[in-house]
Amino acid sequence: MRVILIKGGSAYGALGLFIDELAAAFAAAGHEPIILDASAGRGADFYPSLERYAAEGPIGLVFTFNIFGDVRDDAGRFIGDIVQAPHVVQFVDYPPSHLDRLEAMSPNAALLCVDESHVETLLATYGPERFAHVGFSPHAAAGATVSLGADPASCAPARTIPILFPGTFQAPDEVRWAQMPETVQRLYEAAVEIALAAEWTPALAALDQAMVDFGLDPTDKAVADFRKTTTYIHEYVRAHRRLQVLNAARTLGIPLHVVGNGYEGRLADDPNLTWGGAVGFAAGLNLMAHSRVVLNVNANFGAGSHERPLSAMNAGAAAASDHSGFYAANFRAGEEIALYRWRDLEAGLAAIAALADDPDAAFVMAQAGQRRVLAEHRWTNRVATIIAAAEAARRRS
Repeated sequence: MRVILIKGGSAYGALGLFIDELAAAFAAAGHEPIILDASAGRGADFYPSLERYAAEGPIGLVFTFNIFGDVRDDAGRFIGDIVQAPHVVQFVDYPPSHLDRLEAMSPNAALLCVDESHVETLLATYGPERFAHVGFSPHAAAGATVSLGADPASCAPARTIPILFPGTFQAPDEVRWAQMPETVQRLYEAAVEIALAAEWTPALAALDQAMVDFGLDPTDKAVADFRKTTTYIHEYVRAHRRLQVLNAARTLGIPLHVVGNGYEGRLADDPNLTWGGAVGFAAGLNLMAHSRVVLNVNANFGAGSHERPLSAMNAGAAAASDHSGFYAANFRAGEEIALYRWRDLEAGLAAIAALADDPDAAFVMAQAGQRRVLAEHRWTNRVATIIAAAEAARRRS
């Protein structure tokens, strides 16, 4: 089967690397991947290239991360229409954060989400008929597999970073609803309070509960568009959670090697932080290969994945993250991954610091985690799900 994989731009260059590795996974499964690079935007040759690929032979599917499910050529055709094949769009972000794209999305598109609650959110806000398919497909580990060596002693010299904490920092200072009517502001604030009061509550569930508390009916068609704005809640909670980790680490005096944008303003007040700059994704993978433990905040994906823990395991580090239904179901907590809870954050971070201080224990966890990732969580393990999504869309179109 011939498969078109389209590259777009992304923070730190992550999604371009994902496409390259997914292309290799399709090739390993006996398919013919075709990469169309639109990382600099859709140039003049974008649509003609798609037409040329289709003219050269049947296309089985088109795949993109986050983007291009909504774009049309001058004749009004979606990408899937041009190549006469299902278009699978995998959201690696919270899907409602791409609201404009969702609103204009092809009705024949198949959507995949990295969190099972995102599937529920899309179906609850758009209904089961809006898209040809909506399903779950988690992240995959990225980068080259890094051998740990035979034992902790042989592994230790390369692992010079005790705890790596990658990712962008954005303080939850400005709220998206600040200029909205007072009642709407109070509604969003109530939803945020509901979300933060629990270990994890999906943003839509928090907003629906807040509406009920305000005497509104979430099923009323009058609030249908309002329920699509859950990204305001999600993004605030996500930023707040990351800040919680940084504050707790500072309180406990846990040294963190941080990389990513946004840390410049914190360094003077957080003496426990060593900032490695806003490195690209490939450089971040290299840092994982030199880390004993990689600490993750799971982007408020309480029923889903983030690529950082999976890639950390692949790079030979012990992975630590806040609890997620995905990690709990797919890894042995305490053996293959270290999981902390928001309701007992300082104790969880203290345990992770102890793991980083114990090279033998970190080695055993990293070894077990890597075995699991290599068996179940590379892009080769995601190809079948992508193909199944395309087939489901084909049956609906």
